[in-house]
Order: sequence, then C-alpha cells, then structure tokens
Amino acid sequence: MKVQIFTGFTEAGLSRKINKFIDNTSVEVVDIKFSTSFFYIGAIVIYKKIKSVQE
Repeated sequence: MKVQIFTGFTEAGLSRKINKFIDNTSVEVVDIKFSTSFFYIGAIVIYKKIKSVQE
C-alpha cells in the first residue's frame, strides 16, 4: 500500500485534487482520511496500485 497527501484551502479545491489523482492513475483507493486546521483541509489517500494485464 502507498499514500498520497493532499491539501487545499477549500473543500472544492481538495476534492478536485483528489479526483484528478484518482482519475489519472491506476489505483484502488483503500481509504481516505481527512483533517482540518484553521488554514487548510488535508487528506491522505491510502491506495494500492492496480496491476495491468501486461505485468
């Protein structure tokens, strides 16, 4: 398993970044953890790489 960390100043910005990552990579999302602070919203996406048929 691997992780990718994202941050954003708004929920919309954070969602856009996470969706772009999921759409543009061959991954199976295991879990997403959220955290907020006064200045930003953060998320850790826990994922597995999907093996292609050729691998």
